[in-house]
Amino acid sequence: MTALPPGVQSRFVQVDGIRTHYLEAMPPNRDERDLPRVVLVHSGEFGGRAEFSWRHNIAELGRHFHVYAPDLVGFGRTELLYDFSDPIGFRVRHMRRFMEVLEIGPAHFVGNSFGGSLTLQVAAAEEPAWPICSVIAVSGGGQAPDNEARKVLTGYTGRREEMREILKVLFFGERWWADDMVEERWQASREPGVWEAAAAARLAPEGAVRGFRPERPDYTKIRCPVLIIAGENDLLRVPGYWRELEAAISRSTAKVFARSRHCSHIEYASEFTQLAIEFLRGPGA
Repeated sequence: MTALPPGVQSRFVQVDGIRTHYLEAMPPNRDERDLPRVVLVHSGEFGGRAEFSWRHNIAELGRHFHVYAPDLVGFGRTELLYDFSDPIGFRVRHMRRFMEVLEIGPAHFVGNSFGGSLTLQVAAAEEPAWPICSVIAVSGGGQAPDNEARKVLTGYTGRREEMREILKVLFFGERWWADDMVEERWQASREPGVWEAAAAARLAPEGAVRGFRPERPDYTKIRCPVLIIAGENDLLRVPGYWRELEAAISRSTAKVFARSRHCSHIEYASEFTQLAIEFLRGPGA
C-alpha cells in the first residue's frame, strides 16, 4: 500500500469470518458519537479498491465526518471471495454485517461507478439492507451501454498496456494514465487472487452481457436525498443519463463536471469534496 494521506488509517476487522480491510478517518479529539457517519463504496474495475477510489477525498471528508471506506468482499485487501449464485446479495449482506460489527449505525453513502449503482439499488429497495441517510452517486445508476469502452474494462487479461487503456476510459485528463498511475494500478491488479476475483464477475455465456451488472432498480422508490455526480464525457454511461435519473429520484439534484469521464471525484477532487461536504452537512441530508 502506498502512503495514505495524514489522518487516514488502514484497519482490518473480522466480519462473519471474512477478514475485511477498510480505511478510516475522523477529526482528532472529537467524540465520535457526535459525528455523522459516511461510508465510501469504491468502483469495481480490475484492481479496484477503496484506496484508489477515495484517497483524494477521504482525508478532507474525515475532518468533518467519521468516514469508513471498506474494500468490498472480493476486492483489495479484503478476502477475495465470490458468490456465483448471488454475487450482488453476497456483497450487500457483507456490507450490512460490516456496519453492524463496527456499530456504524445510520450513515451517508458515497459510491463511485459500481459502488454508486449498488448503493442506489439498495436505497431503492422496499426495505433497504443498509441504513442509508443519503447518497452521493458518482457515475452510478442510470443506463450503462455495452459499448467498446465497457469491453476495454471487461476484456482485461492482465497486460500492463491494457491497464493504461482502462484508465483512458475512466479519466479525461492525460495525467491519470501516465506511467506511474498505470504501474500502480497494474501491480495492484496482479496481486495474488485479485485478477481471478474480478474476472469471476465477467464470466458469462456466449451472447450475454459481461461485467458487474447490478439490477436497474425502480429509482422512483428512493426516498433519501441523492446527489448525482456525472462526467460530461463519461464513456460508460448513456449521454445525459443523469437527466432521467434526476427526474426519477424525487429528492435529487445533479452536478455535471465538464472535461471529465467516470471519476469526477478524482479529476476534480477539491471541488467534488467541498460539494460533498456541503451536501452531507446540509438540511436535506
